[in-house]
Amino acid sequence: QTCEAYALNHGLKYNEQKSEFMVFKSVRQVNNVPPILLNGVPLKRVTHFKYLGHIVTEDLKDDSDIQREGRALSVRGNMLAYRFARCTLGVKLTLFKAYCQSFYTSGLWAAFTLKSYNALRVLYNNIFRILVGLPRFC
Repeated sequence: QTCEAYALNHGLKYNEQKSEFMVFKSVRQVNNVPPILLNGVPLKRVTHFKYLGHIVTEDLKDDSDIQREGRALSVRGNMLAYRFARCTLGVKLTLFKAYCQSFYTSGLWAAFTLKSYNALRVLYNNIFRILVGLPRFC
């Protein structure tokens, strides 16, 4: 009712079909969450969503976002290796720094497993080796 009153007072209209909510897990598990309604329509409960490019999960872990960044890094690295295979080493290094060294939301990573972090590190190193023509195990 608070959201509906705010929308009415400020000339806003919420889209009930696109609106969703998340309940963050705590030490004491709360299993019974009452239905949340917006303009009489029940909202969908989700376990994760993307907010400003960062994946937020109900357990507040960053493993999903690290995996997302790993997939994006893999795409960028393969694109560089394919499109710029005949360029000089200096050009490849410049492109690698521009495309593969910036992790968009890495500053927000605070709670993650060592497994997901190491997977990203190995992927980063492998892409660098492929790009500069080094053997995989060097």
